[in-house]
Amino acid sequence: MKQRGQAVTDKILDTAGRLFYAQGYNNTGINQIIEEADIAKASLYKHFETKTDLLVAYIQRAHERWISRLEEAINNVTDPKEKLLAMFDHHLERQEVRQFGGCPFIKANDEAGTDDPRVLAEIQAAKLHSKKFIKELVAKSEHKKIMTDEELSETIYVMLEGSIVTASVFKSPDAIQSAKKIIKKLM
Repeated sequence: MKQRGQAVTDKILDTAGRLFYAQGYNNTGINQIIEEADIAKASLYKHFETKTDLLVAYIQRAHERWISRLEEAINNVTDPKEKLLAMFDHHLERQEVRQFGGCPFIKANDEAGTDDPRVLAEIQAAKLHSKKFIKELVAKSEHKKIMTDEELSETIYVMLEGSIVTASVFKSPDAIQSAKKIIKKLM
C-alpha cells in the first residue's frame, strides 16, 4: 500500500500532467490543479515548492513512464530490426491514446523550456535517452549498412520525432506509418 505522502504526490502529478498536456503549462493555474486534485493548497506546496518544481517532476515522471512503456512494447519482439519498427507502432498507439496531441516533452519545451534551466535539462535528458535507446537497438539490428550505425540511429530518431509532430498537426497516423515504411527500407 502506498504511503499517504506518495499517494498525494501521485494525485497532484496525475492532475497536473493531465492539465499540462491538455491545456498547456502556461494555461494551467495552481488553483485549478488544487481544485481538480481535490487537495489543500498546503498539500501542494508541501510536495512542490513552485509550479516549476511541479513541471520538472511531471517531466521526470513522464520520462520514466515513457521508457517503461516503450521497453514493454518492444520486449516481446525478438528480431532486432523488428524492435526498431515496433517503436513506431508504440508511438503511433501512444498518439492515438493522446488523440494526436503530440509529444509531452516538446509541448513542455515550447512553453517553459527556456524559463528554468532545470526544465530544459529534463527535456534534453528525455530526448537524449531516446537517442541512446535507438542507438543501442541499431547496433544489434544487423541492418543493411547503407548507413553507419550512427547515421541510421540519427535518421530513425529524426524520422520518429518528425512523424510524431506531423501526426499531431494533421491528427492522423499517416506520418508515423510512412516513417516506419521508410526506415524498414533502410534496414
